[in-house]
Amino acid sequence: MFTLSERQEQIRNLLATQGRLSVAALARKLDVAPMTIRRDLTALEQAGLLTRTHGGCVLQSPFVAELSFPEKRRRRQSHKTAIARETVRLLKRGETVYLDTGTTALQVARALPPHLALRVFTNNLRVGMELFGREGVEVVVYGGVLARRNPDLVDEIALAQIKQYRLDVAIVGGDALDVARGEFYGADTGTAALSRAAQHQADRVIVVLDSSKFGQHSLAVAGRLAPGLTLVTDDEVSRKDRAVLRETGARIIFATTNSNSSK
Repeated sequence: MFTLSERQEQIRNLLATQGRLSVAALARKLDVAPMTIRRDLTALEQAGLLTRTHGGCVLQSPFVAELSFPEKRRRRQSHKTAIARETVRLLKRGETVYLDTGTTALQVARALPPHLALRVFTNNLRVGMELFGREGVEVVVYGGVLARRNPDLVDEIALAQIKQYRLDVAIVGGDALDVARGEFYGADTGTAALSRAAQHQADRVIVVLDSSKFGQHSLAVAGRLAPGLTLVTDDEVSRKDRAVLRETGARIIFATTNSNSSK
């Protein structure tokens, strides 16, 4: 399996935000020789992560685009509700829980019962408002810069605050999952960085992803399926993908959905 170096991860993140990069600019920014950058670009192209151009590279298509929050919320609502229901069953009374920026996290917030007496950390303003006034839940909202397309607080301020707290559980989503690589991604590099930081601070990680994200790709890696991590998805995952997912060593939970629901 192809493994990215720290420098190649930096190239991927830069490309995700700019769409096109030159060898010269990358060499200056990363303080390495142009030949080193060319080797990195060749390796990333062979892995299907970008396309080489004369003097640089561009995004490999197709990649998932970042959708607005209302667009995300309209998609596969019954699947996300089922995933949220199974996720809540994994939580223990009195835990400190992180809920991330996605609409599935919002469904988890709606499903939280008061008897769990949770402390919820989030940078998702919609999650914060959903839990406003809720009995049995204490809410802490990280600071940050308000994103343009989604009601999330992001950037370096949010990253710094996440690193100040230990979490029992990080519940994170994503915009894409490469089943073969066991990687899940964010369409936005800022939210992917927040996800990685929250996972690092947590004792347990629960990834919530509906099956429409499977087989999609993006540049910003939010995390990797591995032993000790739990993936909660819906029951429309193919047999082939189920077998591959189990090989990652992660715990996989398939939430039952209404097969007649809209997708």
